Amino acid sequence: MFSSLAIYFAEANRYFNTQLSIHFRNIDEGSLSATLFIFALSFTYGVLHALGPGHGKALVAGYLLANPAKKAHVFQLGFLIALIHASSALIVTLVAYYFIQISAMKLFHRVNPPLFQISGVLIIILGVWLLYEVWQSRNITKECVKPHKSRFGVILLAGIVPCPGVITLCFFAITLGHMGIGMIAALFMSLGMGLTISLAGLLVHTFQKSRPVVTQPRWFWVLRLLGVLCVIALGVWFVSNPISSRAF
Repeated sequence: MFSSLAIYFAEANRYFNTQLSIHFRNIDEGSLSATLFIFALSFTYGVLHALGPGHGKALVAGYLLANPAKKAHVFQLGFLIALIHASSALIVTLVAYYFIQISAMKLFHRVNPPLFQISGVLIIILGVWLLYEVWQSRNITKECVKPHKSRFGVILLAGIVPCPGVITLCFFAITLGHMGIGMIAALFMSLGMGLTISLAGLLVHTFQKSRPVVTQPRWFWVLRLLGVLCVIALGVWFVSNPISSRAF
């Protein structure tokens, strides 16, 4: 199953790169449809890219299990994570191209492992803090749990690792002289990723509204504890497995 998914995402990346190359070159011929296609392709790729296995959705799901939030906060988490994920990739590309003059992907493979490990350590610290809060409030009902500003820490930790898709997109745009279009396309890609991550968070939000959770305070506390443990486990996995590239 996982090998099939890996093949699927590899093929999707190849298709994305091929189509980008074709349509960026068509822009030079004055084709407006090529620009619009790049934006549509970027959004679609963002949606599919975020469907792959990655820590963005897992961290959001674990956090929301531990800290029930309003629907507005769920979408805030999803779209801000995606925006930071895309912005960090854009910065890596610009630094690589304008200052270091090496391949953006080469720089990406250099910086990604330590970024994953640093992110993992911070995720563990966040998880331990959430564990303390959940344990202290184990007798508190769902209605008394209020969202707090720790969600902005989740946004930063989940989004700080650069997105390889955005790096590819921006590198094409820079080398072909269409940086402005590339930046807009990166925004569309982040919107696609944000939509997928938000929908994953919305599933957790809907589950928390189910009758067994609402009517059984003990189950509510167990779910909060499970969410915290997922966050800590995710951090440990990142520290011990600093893979240089993976789906978001």
